[in-house]
Amino acid sequence: MVRVPGAGEKSDPFSVCTGVRQGCVIAPVIFNLFLAAVMLTAKKHIRPEDCVQLTYRLDGSLFNLRRLKAKTRVKQESILELQYADDAAITSCSATGLQRNLDSLDTACNRVGLGINKEKTEVMHQGLANTPDPDTRIKGTQLKNVQTFTYLGSVLNTPSDVTDDVQRRILLAFTAFGRLASRVFLHKDLTIQTKVAVYKTWKSNLKTSVT
Repeated sequence: MVRVPGAGEKSDPFSVCTGVRQGCVIAPVIFNLFLAAVMLTAKKHIRPEDCVQLTYRLDGSLFNLRRLKAKTRVKQESILELQYADDAAITSCSATGLQRNLDSLDTACNRVGLGINKEKTEVMHQGLANTPDPDTRIKGTQLKNVQTFTYLGSVLNTPSDVTDDVQRRILLAFTAFGRLASRVFLHKDLTIQTKVAVYKTWKSNLKTSVT
């Protein structure tokens, strides 16, 4: 049904067979709302103990473990997914919990006509050394286990080490610097002041990306 603005009446029902056009600015907003509704449906069948539990307080003492012991001053959240646009990571504290969470999400997606791409979905465990890779499946198909993957520009790995991420960011920064060499630093028509300003900006961005 569609309400006619100002008329106070409803039109005859009609089928919606197409979505928004490619490149439409409203498409990401609509998809985010749609995916949020899917996640809310999936969470109805997910146990809190199968999620990652985050205990925190909002007074600047997030990493002060002693102050987190005051139960009357802290809050706790169950983290199920890390979502950005159409890129989502499902989390759990155990292999069995991850499988149950993935099953619930797959069921919720199927109810609205969506499907999880088994070829693009990867599994990575972060824990003790020599821990066997989990056997995680979608409709009987085993998902690929990986040691590292990139999420929102950051490299995550099994040992939870930041070395790979730092090295990648430094490499990207120096690659960008190399592309600027012929266009800026070796360009004869640009002043020294302009080249210095570009260099300072690049150096500041490099420091920010590394820290």
